[in-house]
Amino acid sequence: MTSKPAYISLGDPSGIGPEVFIKSLQSPEIYENLSSFIVVSSEDVIKKTLKNLNQSYKINLILNKTDISNEAINILNVDGCHDYDLGSPKEANAKYILDCLKKASDLSEKNKSCLVTGPINKKVLSSYEKNFSGHTEFLKTRFKSDEVLMFLSNGALHLGIITTHIPLSQVSNSISKELILKKYKLLDNGLKNIFKISKPRIGVLGLNPHAGESGTIGNEEKEVISPAINELIDNGYDAIGPVSADTAFAAGNYDAVLSMYHDQALPVIKTLDFNKTVNITLGLPFLRVSVDHGTAENIAADYSANNESMLEAMRISLNRHET
Repeated sequence: MTSKPAYISLGDPSGIGPEVFIKSLQSPEIYENLSSFIVVSSEDVIKKTLKNLNQSYKINLILNKTDISNEAINILNVDGCHDYDLGSPKEANAKYILDCLKKASDLSEKNKSCLVTGPINKKVLSSYEKNFSGHTEFLKTRFKSDEVLMFLSNGALHLGIITTHIPLSQVSNSISKELILKKYKLLDNGLKNIFKISKPRIGVLGLNPHAGESGTIGNEEKEVISPAINELIDNGYDAIGPVSADTAFAAGNYDAVLSMYHDQALPVIKTLDFNKTVNITLGLPFLRVSVDHGTAENIAADYSANNESMLEAMRISLNRHET
């Protein structure tokens, strides 16, 4: 278990991020380790959420690492949060949300710690930060990472994604042998370091139906994907493929699957266990773990959100390998 506290940004205050965080504190594993988490947030957001959930956790405002308490919610206060109604995201809060994310991620880098993120509304943030397309891309740019991998996990499946938030029409031209090699190695390393799989067996999906059918349904497998797999095998990796996506998830033959694009595999992992799926970013100078759901404005005012994804994210943070 790590001794370095993780930094948490809760996402949009009008969504379910604050709610699922507070609910996760009810887990003994989390509550007994409150000093392992620092919430980068407006104090008022936490107080409002506690009141609405009828919870009475103590609050500890911190100025430095020596102020951390194991008997209270540790908050690094961020000003600038405008009044908000649950279920009604406000563009006026875009700067505040981004300020929380920037501060939490900067501290995660500085202290070689972990970042846990709650859900955001991309439309709201793009009103302030032009071309904002998601946490993964934003953090890659902010920390000048050579390459990052969107890595999703739950108890049933580990999944890496080659391309993320781009139109389907751009996927083929975005895939290259070099990109596959980089993403594969990030996935392999994450499986070893986070989940302690000593020699990961990874199935690499094809892009086209039936993995191209020997070149009769597209050439990407023969020209790009297979050469990358062959080089990985030559270098000692247990890479299998190209595997047809329609059968890759049925047999459970792999420790993880590497997919070519966002919606090629996400429906599978979310169908297997939507609530416990977490989104991990590999390749940053720190570990980032996130819920794998949105702000859920339609239920935010009901306080009926399932908190299992946030709980899993906090557990991974709590039990991460110390470096």
